[in-house]
Amino acid sequence: MIFDFYDCDAWFGRRKLVLPGSFSSKTELLERMDRYGIARALTHHSVARELDPVAGNRMLMEELEGESRLTPMWTVMPHHTDEFPAPKELLAQMEQNNVRAVTMFPNGAYYYYNISKWNCGELLAALEDARIPLFLEFSQFDGGFDAIHDFCEEYKKLPLVLTGLTYRHGRNLYPLLEKFENLHLASFGYKAQDGIEDICRRFGAERILFGSSMPVGSGASAVAMVTYANIPDAEKALVASGNLERLLGGVKL
Repeated sequence: MIFDFYDCDAWFGRRKLVLPGSFSSKTELLERMDRYGIARALTHHSVARELDPVAGNRMLMEELEGESRLTPMWTVMPHHTDEFPAPKELLAQMEQNNVRAVTMFPNGAYYYYNISKWNCGELLAALEDARIPLFLEFSQFDGGFDAIHDFCEEYKKLPLVLTGLTYRHGRNLYPLLEKFENLHLASFGYKAQDGIEDICRRFGAERILFGSSMPVGSGASAVAMVTYANIPDAEKALVASGNLERLLGGVKL
């Protein structure tokens, strides 16, 4: 059976450092998607990721104009320093541009701000009210799983998708999946033995979204992990695209 793969974890654009075997351009991303059988991708821009969220989001929309296979995901940050729009204005801009997902890079290696309520509460509450899925790399939580627990506890209706997980994270991830229905994970990186199968069995296939982490991850490996997982085809279809479509469809802008 051929599945409709919709990548939740891909990006493109000029980068500070292009590692061997990776790439940077939109054209190369689309070529890799064709090679691996990935139909669509939710994408953010490397400039927004590494240098300037406002400029990077603008560049993303310019590059995606007329491109039906790539869906925009904006990089957001708190507004207190006037570097970024306030939440009300941000949501208006997202509605105008049909943007239904966001990511953040608070870690010190990126934009160095605290994701706690006293700093990002207004932004995160606005995202929660609109049910906008937030995609966050595990490394962006400086407090690790304790911080993820507190985040999910505070914003129980905000869909959170963890990316950048590894096979070692299961012992801390499982109790959080058990407690918080708003917590999801991207598939690539979580390469535990029968990891996808066990999460589907314990928590439901609705909790996993197909993600490749391209351009630094392997799209081929990501597709294989889902295609050859020992789960029913109906669950594979949810992981491949159904769960991401459901989250994006639940946005209330």
